[in-house]
Amino acid sequence: MDSQAALLLRDSVSRRKVPLVPADPARVTIYTCGPTVYRYVHIGNLRTYLLTDLLVRTLRFLGYGTYTAQNITDMGHMHQEQLELGEDKVIAAARAAGRTAREIAAFFTEAFFRDCRRMGFLPADVYPRASEHVPEMIALVRRLEEKGAVYGRDGYLYFDVTRAPGYGALSGAALGEGTPAERTGAEGQRRKRRPEDFVLWMPAEPGREFQWDSPWGRGWPGWHSECAAMAMAHLGTGYDLNVGGVDLRFPHHENSRALAAAATGKELARIWLHAAHLLVDGRKMSKSQGNEYTLDDLAGGPPGGGKGYSPAEFRYYCMTLHYATPMNFTWEGQAAASRGLARLREAFRKAAERATAGSDAAAALRERFRAALSDDLNLPRALSVAHDAARSGIGGDVARALAAEWDRVLRVGLPGEPGAAAGAEEVPAEIAALARERDAARRAGDFSAADSLRARIRALGYDVVDAGGGESSMRKSPDAPEGTAKDGTGPESR
Repeated sequence: MDSQAALLLRDSVSRRKVPLVPADPARVTIYTCGPTVYRYVHIGNLRTYLLTDLLVRTLRFLGYGTYTAQNITDMGHMHQEQLELGEDKVIAAARAAGRTAREIAAFFTEAFFRDCRRMGFLPADVYPRASEHVPEMIALVRRLEEKGAVYGRDGYLYFDVTRAPGYGALSGAALGEGTPAERTGAEGQRRKRRPEDFVLWMPAEPGREFQWDSPWGRGWPGWHSECAAMAMAHLGTGYDLNVGGVDLRFPHHENSRALAAAATGKELARIWLHAAHLLVDGRKMSKSQGNEYTLDDLAGGPPGGGKGYSPAEFRYYCMTLHYATPMNFTWEGQAAASRGLARLREAFRKAAERATAGSDAAAALRERFRAALSDDLNLPRALSVAHDAARSGIGGDVARALAAEWDRVLRVGLPGEPGAAAGAEEVPAEIAALARERDAARRAGDFSAADSLRARIRALGYDVVDAGGGESSMRKSPDAPEGTAKDGTGPESR
């Protein structure tokens, strides 16, 4: 497309729908808070990550280019009630399994990627790993220290939130109300000047697997400095969108935002987008209640027996509610959503088998679908348009064309274009050769050539994924638009 359609999004700072006005419409920049890889992601996590996928697919559908980063927290962060022990979730899982923390992180990172492929998520352009960005985290703390925003002793460093302009604007947290940014225990509270201050660096206890040298002694970084440093390393400040679950608004996003503001005097992101909670039968998911479901649990069906459900059926279920609306997952609700998807697929199948008809109606239907997406990613309304279209009398090539166009966003397997995510397919020799040429250009520092090669690969239907450590891989992406390189100002130059 030569021009981009307007897109309104619900900004968590202003608490209203605002138009997206990217600095570069050909490269809308997006950061998504990814998983802490110590267990399988559950369906609540997947609903949040679906928001990023729908956002990216909608942006491409509306004519924008995108560049996305999703972090992998592969060294965990402290149990908030055990800060002084230096415990973290990745290490706790490793101890329980009798494996190293790095082995646990690698295993569950691959499990995360596998579930993303099953859900049909477009891959991010880069997956920064926390363990590979500790120098950037140390540099951020040093910069904050120079600004006079850091204090501490005994190897613990804390951020003084009074040095962050506009602290609380994202979450509504008010200084002086005694809301702690983290539960640090009695000893931790004695080290802090105020409850809202939060840790930037901690000393490593003996035998801790993840630890690094720093100007403040051997230790490890706090959670909030991790994401702030990784986001700025790959997207700079003032990037277009930061996406995550509503549970991250406070303290994580509020504090990441504060660090960037104090260190640079600039906003970390222009728009903050949050997916609402997912409950199960009206209750918070937890292992103790036996309701922390994964995709494998959905495939096995409800407890006590019954039909299992595919990732596409769960994806459809999620899209029947707006992303900012809390979702109460029930097996009955999933069954109803599955029936709704089956009806939609069957209606489009029958429409495709009819004689070609409905060219005039198709234009109005396309406009309604586009309007729904443009209004804060209103997928429930977009699905309603799809159901209306399948029943409207369109047929043949018109029906197939609409199904193919709309499934670029919905990705639920409408006739006309397969809805399942690719990933197991062998990469063609031509694409593999271009990827090797691109890697050589990156190593040589020829970022303009690397950008150009990335664009050629994407134009041929593949996405390049830079996973950290200089490694890259490719995944099939039929939705990938042409011409997203930026002549040296794109991802290769970061």
